[in-house]
Amino acid sequence: MSTEPVATSTGYSDRRSMMNQSTLSYLTEQAKTARDDAAKLLATERHNKQRIAQQLEMLKTYRNDYARELQRQLLDGLAPATVATFRAFLTSLEDAIERAEATLMQQDQRLDKSQNHWQQQQQKLQSFNTLQSRQSSRALRDRIRAEQRLADEFTTNLTARRIVGAGNG
Repeated sequence: MSTEPVATSTGYSDRRSMMNQSTLSYLTEQAKTARDDAAKLLATERHNKQRIAQQLEMLKTYRNDYARELQRQLLDGLAPATVATFRAFLTSLEDAIERAEATLMQQDQRLDKSQNHWQQQQQKLQSFNTLQSRQSSRALRDRIRAEQRLADEFTTNLTARRIVGAGNG
């Protein structure tokens, strides 16, 4: 394809920069689909974060309740074997809480990445929408100019016929 400048009604333009309407519409639709997919992923990541945070809170509540129960039973006098069982269980709860906190941090990172991806897709879509708007404005302006040229030609021809007709009459 030639990349030489071509004369248009709006000046000179590089042929490569002229994108036809159907191509631009297709690209806009693709960008919209990508943005919508990114939004769905973002919603899923937010839901996952909320679920993980709720699980973490549940584990912390369970640990606190269990620790209070251990304190209460220690005051009542508890066999050493039972105390060891309580403490082992509390240790396993602490481990589960640490894993849940790590999972929540990882989910925060996935959520941030998903948010950034959605923003990029949104910006891309806005760019295509802007291009479409400019293209529509340019097409309307060109159509108005073409209609004006036709009207001017018609007026010029009509005036010329009248002059010729007046000179013959």
